[in-house]
Amino acid sequence: MASQQNYAKELRKLVAKYKRKEDEDSKYTSLKVFASLVNEENDLAGQRELIAEYLEAEVLEPLKTLAKDITAERKKYLTEGAENYRQLKASLDALDRAKKQYEKASEEAEAATIIRDKADQDPNSTRAKMEKLTQILRSKESAQEGAKNAYILQLQDTNQKRRLHFESEMPQVFNELQTMNAARMEKFKALLVTYAECNRKVFPIINTCLDNITQSANKVNPTQDNQQLVEDIKTGFPIPGDLAIEEYQGKENGKAAKKKPPTLGGGGGGGGATGGGGKAKAEPKEDFSHLPPAQRIKKLEAKVKEVEGAIGKANADKTAMEKMQTIYSANPALGDVKQVEQSLQLTHTKLEALSVELEKFQNLLAEAKNPKPVVESPKLSRTSLSAQAPKSPPKANKKISSTKEPTPSQDDEWGSDDDEDDEPEEKDADVGAAAVCSGMMLYAFTGQNEDELSVDANDKVRIIQDLSDGWLRVQKGAKEGLVPKAYVQIHDE
Repeated sequence: MASQQNYAKELRKLVAKYKRKEDEDSKYTSLKVFASLVNEENDLAGQRELIAEYLEAEVLEPLKTLAKDITAERKKYLTEGAENYRQLKASLDALDRAKKQYEKASEEAEAATIIRDKADQDPNSTRAKMEKLTQILRSKESAQEGAKNAYILQLQDTNQKRRLHFESEMPQVFNELQTMNAARMEKFKALLVTYAECNRKVFPIINTCLDNITQSANKVNPTQDNQQLVEDIKTGFPIPGDLAIEEYQGKENGKAAKKKPPTLGGGGGGGGATGGGGKAKAEPKEDFSHLPPAQRIKKLEAKVKEVEGAIGKANADKTAMEKMQTIYSANPALGDVKQVEQSLQLTHTKLEALSVELEKFQNLLAEAKNPKPVVESPKLSRTSLSAQAPKSPPKANKKISSTKEPTPSQDDEWGSDDDEDDEPEEKDADVGAAAVCSGMMLYAFTGQNEDELSVDANDKVRIIQDLSDGWLRVQKGAKEGLVPKAYVQIHDE
């Protein structure tokens, strides 16, 4: 019984530890099956507790009563046997005493006979002495005869007691003990049958639980779970394009070579299944812009569904309160119509707020599902940029650290007389590389270098220059810097 209770207790602990409501409604078949297993284990624990109750009532209590009765009865028979043995031992002790008295009397009579015979052979013995010795001898012989008779009587009594003890009294005690033990074994056998029946009573339910576990296990669908996992963690990011070749910039210019932009799925707020880049995770936002595209769409769809449910509930409350208003207006004794009107007004306000919220998330969802096409600014290849570059090297205050400048020739290194005339051409080249458009940040980005600009998702920016290497120079307010091109949704001006 204790083992059943402990088993049930441990099962309850496991159920309490692993039972989760969300597993029952999970999209994964393995989690659903595990939740079913936990529920079945809870039922099995209940059946073990039921077995323990049956055993306590139908086995343990009768077993206690049987043990108590057997102990008392056994004690009775053992006491009876001990009394028989005590009486036998007393008879044997009396026989031993009678025997010793007979031996003593015989020794005394023998000694008196020897003394009288010696006196009879002695010529100096007088007649008075012989009569006295003869009288003593007769007295001793009489005592000997009395002791012998007492010994014979006690011997007969002891033999009779021994026969009674070994042939009647003790066999009867042993028979009673055997009868008692046979009755005990019969009752014990019946209790064993009852024990089996107590377990058999709940076996159909236990088998049902085990069958349910087997049926649930057969519902595990690895392919479906794998597809669901992919659906849950996919980011929706496009496949990155090919990397462009980077021309050798020379030893001096190579020191200022800029780093590569972070790839989608990592870095400044892109997120995703393989997100990382060593940067802190983006803070959750109300519009879910911190999430990858696919995950954002799911969250927005769930939010729209949640708001629609809240609107449905509010409309149901509104309908109920309008009916109450009509009833209370017709019969004021039933309730306070003003209180209903106040509640109705609050419901109207709530519905308006929910409608605004629903429209906002519907727009966000539509925008997330159908993003505006990205209009890229005209790109300047490094070849064309090199062709338009001035003869003299760019000045320090005009150097764009993230743009790789062509290596100057030996003539450029020494300069020329036309440097001042070439400056307007340099300015014209910069203007030619600039993009005349604006954009919106799709994701947050945190600048790591001095020439990079930190922005948040949905920030409006003005694109100044497309650097043709995965980076854009943008302007936000009075600040200007570089951001990854993949993080910007470009709009036509």
